Amino acid sequence: MKQTVKEIAKSQVEVTVVYDGKEWEEAQKKAFDKVASKISVPGFRPGKAPKAMLAARVEPAKVIDQAINDCVSLAYGYALRESKLRPYGQPGVEVTKVDDKAVEYVFHLTLIPEVKLGTYKGLKAERKVASVSEEEVAEEINKLLAGNAELVVVDREAKMGDTVVLDFKGFVDGKAFEGGEAKNYSLELGSGSFIPGFEEAIVGMKAEEEKDIDVTFPKQYVAELAGKPATFKCTIHEVKEKKIPVLDEEAVKDLGIKEVETVEALKEHEKAELLKRKEDEAAREHYEAIVTQIIDGSEVTIADSIIDQEAAHNEEQTKKQVESNGLTFQQYLEITGQTEEALKESIRKQAEANLKSYLVMEELCIKEHLLVDDAELDHEFAKMAEQYKMKLEDVKAAFSHNVEGFRDNLRQKKLQDFILANND
Repeated sequence: MKQTVKEIAKSQVEVTVVYDGKEWEEAQKKAFDKVASKISVPGFRPGKAPKAMLAARVEPAKVIDQAINDCVSLAYGYALRESKLRPYGQPGVEVTKVDDKAVEYVFHLTLIPEVKLGTYKGLKAERKVASVSEEEVAEEINKLLAGNAELVVVDREAKMGDTVVLDFKGFVDGKAFEGGEAKNYSLELGSGSFIPGFEEAIVGMKAEEEKDIDVTFPKQYVAELAGKPATFKCTIHEVKEKKIPVLDEEAVKDLGIKEVETVEALKEHEKAELLKRKEDEAAREHYEAIVTQIIDGSEVTIADSIIDQEAAHNEEQTKKQVESNGLTFQQYLEITGQTEEALKESIRKQAEANLKSYLVMEELCIKEHLLVDDAELDHEFAKMAEQYKMKLEDVKAAFSHNVEGFRDNLRQKKLQDFILANND
């Protein structure tokens, strides 16, 4: 056998392998025996008749086809050994020449993207210093109290912040439209849940009052309603006011926060929680800034076919997500004001960026030996078993459905530790 390599595009090559000589002769003999073994000759068991009699009944084309199929994996293995190429996925293959002397295979290979790491040590990135003000603590506490608020029915006109219980039915051009009707619907005024202008028009209404509310659908909306004027016939049943608890020890205890029973303890608790969130956010931004420098400073050659494949997968996931939210893909495009072409281009650019990020980090893990072998995996399982007072086999059983996910989490931790230890 002999082979030649020809680059045809970015990260794509053609490898031509000529399978000839004694190897091809032997392959045809074996192929003849395989085909002949299925031939029946009266008076003989299948394949056991004299060779001359079998040869008269065996089609030469079938022997050649059998030999081609038998040798393709051998030819491909030879091509990879000789060229030392690293293919991405399965190759395309075609037979360009064949006769009784030789067969010529052409393998079309997309190569694993080539990564040239840039600088990944000694980089610098700003890290914010986290601090918390008294105003921020007070705001967090107000959110907690608001979450424990009661809705109390009141006999007055509705105002922003109230919740109203209402029936409504929408009409466009005098006709009711699908999805425009509900009964005993609870709506918090000021939440922005409805079409612009609707909630504002409810303000001032009282229980058992009826009103026709005229609004216009936004231009970026589903096609059948976008930009059209509509009338909603509304009936208010109840107006409810949000009663936020006064900040005292009773209200603090009602929050149910462990070991927090006084106002001062709540302030200290929320200050510590808020400070930790800010510190975590600062650490995440700092790490991501260093990673971005590593990625931007590296060179990655990715075949268009790989990017297209990743983009197609991401587009399909986007469509499924849209449909799970009760919209058609066309409605999603209309609401977001995008064309399908623009969305495809955006998804493709993001796919390329994601691939580059993944490949650079993978290359860094390989170069710095930041991998997690089975022994290290078993060590982590043993630590967990000791920590949680469990049997080792029970811990392993708990992770049996996602061992590789656990391995990847460990590797990501090693990678992060390495990057932070080697950069400022």
